[in-house]
Amino acid sequence: MPNAQRAPCLSRIVSRHRMRASTFLMLLVLWPALAFADVRWQKFFVGGEGDTQSLKIGQVSLTFRTREVRNADFKEDYLVMTVRRKDQKPDEYWLESSYGQGEVAVEGDILLLKYGVGRGTFARVEHVRALRLQSLEELVDVQSSYYILTGSKKGDPDLLRYGLKIQTVRGFTTLSFSLSKRQDGIPSEKIVRLKNDG
Repeated sequence: MPNAQRAPCLSRIVSRHRMRASTFLMLLVLWPALAFADVRWQKFFVGGEGDTQSLKIGQVSLTFRTREVRNADFKEDYLVMTVRRKDQKPDEYWLESSYGQGEVAVEGDILLLKYGVGRGTFARVEHVRALRLQSLEELVDVQSSYYILTGSKKGDPDLLRYGLKIQTVRGFTTLSFSLSKRQDGIPSEKIVRLKNDG
């Protein structure tokens, strides 16, 4: 084969390798944005009547306080979360969380609220509620912990908690709840995909 015919062929091969290399390098740079990230939770605790706690997460300020509920056995369970966002009037969101405690996180345009349901020994389990940050519209509520008897063990049940990772890509936010190891009787993974309409 003459050198003149080999040159275009060699040029195409080199060009293909450059394209693959540039695609690979672009994926290396973008991979952190495409991967799931751990949620950065902040704890809140409101101990009783008149107690408040304030948190700041980026441009969002949150205040938790108890609200008055007549004849309630556990007044600290009834809370009001006030959300202040930059250049918007404050909004209030009413919730119940056993013992007046929970965790909160802001991921993009999603506000995540981890709260407790139930009181007593081996009774309190956690749920994660996702709210649209701008409107506080509830998007989904997922139970994120369970008490379960494991193996042949008799006696006290084990508390199993789901870890939560989040990813936002192409107009969708995906919440991935997963156990560290499989457990009979409950799903090892729960996946929720939300369309970012904001």
